[in-house]
Amino acid sequence: MSMDSDRESLHQLLFTNNSYVNPYYEHKNTNIKLRLIIVSIIMLFFLLLSSTAYILVQTAPIDQTDSTVTFTTDKLPSNGSALDYRILPYIGNGHLATVVFSDFIYMNGLYNGDNGTSHRARIPSTLNWQFNIDPSSSTYTLNVSSGVFMETLENDEIRIERRLFASQEYTELLIAHVVLTRLQSKGKKIRIPIDVNEQVTSIDIDFTVTNRNKQHVLLSGKTRQVENNQFQQEPLSVFVYYTPLPAEGLELNGDETTRTYLFVTSIDEKKSRAKNSFDYATTRRRPDVILSSHITRWNDVWSNGHIGVDGDDELQRQINSAFYYTLSSLPPLSTRSEHKQFYGLSPGSLSRGGSLGEDYGGHSFWDTETWMYPPVLIFYPTLAKEILSYRIALRDSAIDNAHLFGYEGWRFPWESARTGVDVTPDCCPEVRLYQMHITGDIAFAARQYIAATGNRDWLLNELGGELIYETARFWGSRAVYNNEKKQYEILTVLPPDEDAQPYKNNSVFTNAVASLSIRLADHVSCITNKKIPQNWLDIASNLHFPFDNTTQNHLEYEDFDLKNSTIKQADVVLLGFPLMWPMTDQVRRNDLLAYEPLTRADGPAMTWSMHSIGFIELGDFDKAQQLFERSYQTYVRPPFNVWTEAQSGVGAVNFITGAGGFLQSVIFGYGGIRLTLDQIEFKPRGHLPNQAKKLIFHGIKYQGYALDLTIGDKMYEVIVSAKENRRAVSLAYEHDKEQGSLKLGDHLTFPIDTRLIIRRSEALCP
Repeated sequence: MSMDSDRESLHQLLFTNNSYVNPYYEHKNTNIKLRLIIVSIIMLFFLLLSSTAYILVQTAPIDQTDSTVTFTTDKLPSNGSALDYRILPYIGNGHLATVVFSDFIYMNGLYNGDNGTSHRARIPSTLNWQFNIDPSSSTYTLNVSSGVFMETLENDEIRIERRLFASQEYTELLIAHVVLTRLQSKGKKIRIPIDVNEQVTSIDIDFTVTNRNKQHVLLSGKTRQVENNQFQQEPLSVFVYYTPLPAEGLELNGDETTRTYLFVTSIDEKKSRAKNSFDYATTRRRPDVILSSHITRWNDVWSNGHIGVDGDDELQRQINSAFYYTLSSLPPLSTRSEHKQFYGLSPGSLSRGGSLGEDYGGHSFWDTETWMYPPVLIFYPTLAKEILSYRIALRDSAIDNAHLFGYEGWRFPWESARTGVDVTPDCCPEVRLYQMHITGDIAFAARQYIAATGNRDWLLNELGGELIYETARFWGSRAVYNNEKKQYEILTVLPPDEDAQPYKNNSVFTNAVASLSIRLADHVSCITNKKIPQNWLDIASNLHFPFDNTTQNHLEYEDFDLKNSTIKQADVVLLGFPLMWPMTDQVRRNDLLAYEPLTRADGPAMTWSMHSIGFIELGDFDKAQQLFERSYQTYVRPPFNVWTEAQSGVGAVNFITGAGGFLQSVIFGYGGIRLTLDQIEFKPRGHLPNQAKKLIFHGIKYQGYALDLTIGDKMYEVIVSAKENRRAVSLAYEHDKEQGSLKLGDHLTFPIDTRLIIRRSEALCP
């Protein structure tokens, strides 16, 4: 029996005696919370019996009642007399997302606008209606462990609980689950008026009301502009089914104690898929089952991988919310929906980007692979592969982009949306023309995916090998030989430091990712059978890296002035991490000390995360702690821990780029984890952040195994906690002079500040 069929049988067993009346589910004297607990316990039992991808030794789900997963306020943030939607939380599932109570819903891959004007297409929200009552108390809670936002309103007569969520079970669904509970004795009918804010038009989508009845409204629409005539011939379709709100409001009859309403929205580019999911939620499942199934799947996500903190609840809250906001823009780990092409992670998440001036229009940048991707890869490699699939799917545009500039291979655009053409706005031609390190950033993400998974099938059958080879081909065509220097150069580029405009020569970061890209293609050629030309290998081994021999510093680019420059963000320091470019500890320290004071004080959060990681490497824990705090404390806004791009003011919001950098400082800084093509290394330095007494990394994925890492003040422990049946290979470990093989259930314990190496027993390429 499949996992989903187990769940279905369980749902039928628990709920066959209840009746459902569209648009609400009516039942009497039922304790919903108790039933949800019972459902969760029994479903966990079925999950343990069912076949799973991993053989588990132990799991560590997050406690939903834990204060570190709930973010609660009695007053929503405001901007004058209106709600401040910029720092309200969002709900999402990788297909749909919306900021709670806002006017718009966004769908994965749905963009409107021509080339540089492309932005996420705004779908009018069906969830932004309000109850017209005067409550004596109100609370608003985001539960990141269950992916549910709950509004609770109460007066002398009634309690209203409205739960909003983007379903993990069927990703086409956005749900408003409303429970009315009588607080006084029976006998009086209670009516709750609703302020309806129904909109059926959009500035981005030409909508038609195709059908309207008591059961549903259907909007059928097409975007008003294609992104690029060459790669998109037709406008994009979207279909919206939703439950109409009752004109008379919500009611609780005189003989009722509770009543549950379910308001369903189903959105997709295919009408049949939107309708099937709508019908499932409105006619084939009870409201509590829709909710419990969603919560169970979110719990499965956290059980699959998360970070625990002992001794510092506030740090735990920061980590949990950073993961939630990132994962809510990614596809579910488990869903009943058909697989859909994923269209990238934008700095402002899937919940924003409805105009060019808002959160980068929903475009994907280097942020995706450099900042958000690494924490996802460590715990959720299947989702990391979804991120890479976006770039592979849009390869035709990357080929055209390379040819457009006279080069070969795949050159990815600085800003990408639906078609993969460069959608950088006309305001910023320099980044469109010269900021090409993104192609190397994507290749480095592929490198880390292979390092973590050794997935030969991805290389051979899912075009992963093509991605690696063709990005290397681009760099092979881009480098030129300098007869005076007797080295290769990459000229006229813009480095990560965007203050270096319009362009520079020999960006050390760009040259490093180019070299690593070519070396990766050579490394996997034993699998792909794509032989790497010798001149590419010569380029990889003989690129010019500007270096000051007097100060022993890498120079950001040719003729960079270490004494009289300012930079926007982390650049040279990225050589040490994440690139792990070979250098001495002294040069690493010199680079960190030289570039920190040159960095603009208003630089983005992830810059300080990378500096923190560097100083942890070098054992300067006080400096690392200072920079670690700087990486998040002024960027995270209460009460829902929404990330912002800027320290002063707000800038881009739901800024998951910053969240990704912060998580990297925890994982790779304080966790001491390094992932290379040959092995995964653990070397925790023994100095934990803030007031933490212990860090526990549940579900680190490596070569088909899940590893749990626990770090204390004197010792650290690694447990082989799970094994994937299909992909697991034999593992070996090495610590000092101790060596051995690893198997499911093994525990390894070593002193802090010592290195443990785990690798495949047989190399990927013998």
